Amino acid sequence: MLELNELVEKIQLVISGVDSLSAKVEAQSSKTEAMHVELRELRRELDEIKLTNGDCQLSLPHLDMLSHQNKRNFLPNDDSSAQKNLINSWRAIKPNIVGYKEFMECGFRVFSQNDEDGILLRIFSQIESTNKYVVEIGSNCSGSAVGIPENLSTNLFINHGWHGVIFELDEVETSKITHFFAQNLATKHFHWMSKGVNSYSSPQIVSGRIDPENINTKMIEERVPAEPDLLVIDIDGGDFSVIKALTVARPRVLVVEFEKRFRDRFSVVQAISEDFSADWAQSGTTSLSAWVGLLAENDYTLCAISSSGFNAFFIRNDVAVGKIDPLTSSDAFDLHPVFSKLPEEFWLEPDKTWTKV
Repeated sequence: MLELNELVEKIQLVISGVDSLSAKVEAQSSKTEAMHVELRELRRELDEIKLTNGDCQLSLPHLDMLSHQNKRNFLPNDDSSAQKNLINSWRAIKPNIVGYKEFMECGFRVFSQNDEDGILLRIFSQIESTNKYVVEIGSNCSGSAVGIPENLSTNLFINHGWHGVIFELDEVETSKITHFFAQNLATKHFHWMSKGVNSYSSPQIVSGRIDPENINTKMIEERVPAEPDLLVIDIDGGDFSVIKALTVARPRVLVVEFEKRFRDRFSVVQAISEDFSADWAQSGTTSLSAWVGLLAENDYTLCAISSSGFNAFFIRNDVAVGKIDPLTSSDAFDLHPVFSKLPEEFWLEPDKTWTKV
């Protein structure tokens, strides 16, 4: 993308070209078709980028390209010093207990799709990290304007020196993720080429399906520690059964995607991935109440949801005790600044594609 001064220079050159060519065309009685074509092309460019009264006025495509708000990841993604100063400020005034309200206030996006990056940093500034190891199941670059993986692990890898493994089914997405980490200054030194194939020590990138039958085997094969600091799962179908089957690792923090349109009223799961988003734009295949029920059995406590209502944050009870204020699934909605005010018609009831758990 051009800097503003470069853009102005380009515009001035285009205007100069139009004026010069127009004068030549007018001076010649026989105008060639080639000159007409070139003139039309220059005028087309001028229509896209205009200068009026000395001020730069851009077309909508250019404004969209320049706007950080309209393009994902067109923002400083290397602001690790600012993030670390923020973490140090949280630690300096470290309260005994941190709860949902503070997590909501501390959320922000660096690489995550929403405000999960900030929430995670606030959680780990309170409970501290042990091995800085993260497992992320499901990944994508498709929402990024510039091919950056919008994972919850990306900020931890790039700006905070974490290690871990990313599992992704789609081979195209796997290639994009591999390219990103191979090029980024923070991670490029941890990969190498072997017989034309990219290999990694950090992060490890594994292509293939994760399901209840292979989750434990895959974790063992990739040497995932027994207690990684963080596990994130987002595979749009089967998330619930995968976590239920997991036995070889007990992450200290677990982030799962949930379906917000059911509020806290139904404990249901959608098992068939083809049904995902068939009737509305879903945010998950498991209701929040279903996650709370399953994870309570495994000694995990809900502590926050993201502001958009896509992800829920759970902390292992032995880690949370005395540090994290537990959150109920009803309070997750009742205390939310937006969800608490939505009309009744926003909330849905599950159809036949959902199963009670």
